[in-house]
This record gives sequence, C-alpha cells and structure tokens, in this order.
Amino acid sequence: MINLQTSLQGLQEKLQVLLKNYAALEKENQQLKNKMGQVEQQEQKMAAQLKELETKLAAASLRQSNMDPADKAKLMKQIDQYIKEIDHSIQNLNP
Repeated sequence: MINLQTSLQGLQEKLQVLLKNYAALEKENQQLKNKMGQVEQQEQKMAAQLKELETKLAAASLRQSNMDPADKAKLMKQIDQYIKEIDHSIQNLNP
C-alpha cells in the first residue's frame, strides 16, 4: 500500500513538472508566433517598397529616348519576372 502511494506521489510530481514545461512551451510558442507575424508584416512592407522602386526604375529607364527596342523588351520581361516573384512571395506568406 505504501509502495502504491509513493508511486502515485511520484507520478503527481512528474505530472506537475510536465504541466509547467507545457505552459512554458505554450508561452514561447505564442511569442514566436507574434514575432513571426511582425516579420511577415515587415517583409510585406519591404516587398511593396521593392515593387514600387522597381516600377519607378522601369519608368525612368523607359523614358530614355536612346533605348534600343530589344533592350526595352528585355527590361519589361525582367520587370514582369520581378513582379511575379514578389507576388509569389506574398502568396506564400498568407496561408
């Protein structure tokens, strides 16, 4: 009987330790989720800024009158590719 009581007490102590560990891990998980959300927001802002700067660069490049039509087409394809990559990155951020 004493052995059973000792075993139950040992199990209760182990359960308390596990519950404390679980609570600590839950808190850490929530903190990491919050930080990840902040990083994703920052990444979206940066992607938007990059897209805006690429658009401005493209507009400035296209305004040059001495640009070869082949170079102009190549630049447009490159800009389109950048925009697709940014859109894809943003889609990957949103589950």
